[in-house]
Amino acid sequence: MNNQEISSRGISQISGLDIFSSIINYTGEFLGLGQPLMTSNIDEAVDYGTAEVNPQLESVIKSYPSTKNIWYKYHTTGSPYTNIQAPSISGSFAHFKGHKSGGNRSFCGIYQQLSGLTVGKTYEIDITNPYQLIEGTLTVKTYRKEGDTIFESSSHAFTMPYVNGNMSTHFTATTENDVILIDYTTESTSAVIQNIYAMRISELQEYLVPTYAQDIYGNDHKILRRDLGNTISDD
Repeated sequence: MNNQEISSRGISQISGLDIFSSIINYTGEFLGLGQPLMTSNIDEAVDYGTAEVNPQLESVIKSYPSTKNIWYKYHTTGSPYTNIQAPSISGSFAHFKGHKSGGNRSFCGIYQQLSGLTVGKTYEIDITNPYQLIEGTLTVKTYRKEGDTIFESSSHAFTMPYVNGNMSTHFTATTENDVILIDYTTESTSAVIQNIYAMRISELQEYLVPTYAQDIYGNDHKILRRDLGNTISDD
């Protein structure tokens, strides 16, 4: 026996070798009324106005999205922020307004309680933004409810304008009914509108498939491999 994990005849000389490759796929739809947003209930959504220090968390707490898979929305109403309208639908897009006045930024957003999540699973959030030239920040947050208390579970911010029209991020489900929130703010001292066309949430699925290679005779064989190299110690 030599010091190789695999003999010259392709026979394993050590346990634990891998003959599979990992393939990642995203499946399912876990966001209600998001494809496209123009068909959603955003115009009729329950709207909460706030001037609290953490307007996102405060909105989810005080106006909890008790009905699953429909949108709720919020907006800031004044100091220490700028008063702004909540998101609305116009044409084919959801409009998120923004304005920084007197040194105070505005915030407005939409959020909903999801359903059917698997705790511990990874989910991808895709956002389709057709306009790239509006400055500001889009933030995606997730929240979990434990008893009567709401906690923030994840947060990811996209600085606008974004390089391409499709933005994506991931979160790990902490409950079957995590709440997702997306909002917009800007440093622009002029009133601006950020358009969003669609959102989607898909579950990450990982598959293991055999890895094959052909020998000199054209026959397919599973490959034994391991990322740590192909040499074992003399111990």
